[in-house]
Amino acid sequence: MNKDLPFEETAKPMVSIIIPCYNHVRYIIRTLESVIADNYPNKEIILINDGSKDESDAVIRQWLSTAAQKEPITYINRLNKGICATLNQMIDLARGKYILPLASDDCLYGNNIAKRVAILEAHPNKSVLLNDAFVIDDDDKVIMQSSSTNYWKADKAQYENDDDILKECIKTPRIAGPVIFYRKNIFDLIGKFPEDIGFEDWYFYQRAASLKLIIFVDLKVALYRLHGNNFSGANSPHGIKIAKSTLKVYKRNFWFYPGLKYKMLALKCYLRVLAWYIKLRLKREK
Repeated sequence: MNKDLPFEETAKPMVSIIIPCYNHVRYIIRTLESVIADNYPNKEIILINDGSKDESDAVIRQWLSTAAQKEPITYINRLNKGICATLNQMIDLARGKYILPLASDDCLYGNNIAKRVAILEAHPNKSVLLNDAFVIDDDDKVIMQSSSTNYWKADKAQYENDDDILKECIKTPRIAGPVIFYRKNIFDLIGKFPEDIGFEDWYFYQRAASLKLIIFVDLKVALYRLHGNNFSGANSPHGIKIAKSTLKVYKRNFWFYPGLKYKMLALKCYLRVLAWYIKLRLKREK
């Protein structure tokens, strides 16, 4: 913490920006500099290079040796353990009241950390804040004005109340990674990320929504990057892995869903994904 800052600023709760890095040597410095550029006075950066096979570690170390940042930065370079294990480790290291997860190819936009803090401070019954993001390409050019409506084809009206939020999170949470912001203590209620699944965001959103802990505010807070290595979905070469992880999420969360209505919706979605999984397996075996 900078002791020269006025009391009003130093009294603001700490925000821990957690950045898992994997093979994003082209983008990681832009990501880090976007965090430094935000003028929120009480933040820390926790960065783990999760066994990248590119030159991410060397580039990060060079940046750390020359960067004029004031924020405390914790950097760990280690063998690959996967996204969930990496997130859990960073959450354990985080000292902040709030956590802002940021992929190593995305960027923060504007000075919006203070606004995000203020929103959750004003809503003590909520633990997760969702916002919106611009969509950018490899060269930082804005290619879509909204990750929610243009890319994910979400209806923002479905995020205005607890019931609709839970339905969306059970069906398909159309949420870009860098728009999430949450209280660290939410994990006391929903548990840490299971380290044997790949869709940690679905798992998290469904549990938080089941407890009515999510609030959506239509504010652009980040730049969500699209490039050749981060497309997913039905036509992804990783489709079987995606389907298996999604099935695990529904099974793990089944008893977390409140009431028969939501359990039946989850079962319907589970069967839909199971049919997709079987189709992919049969196609691969031909």
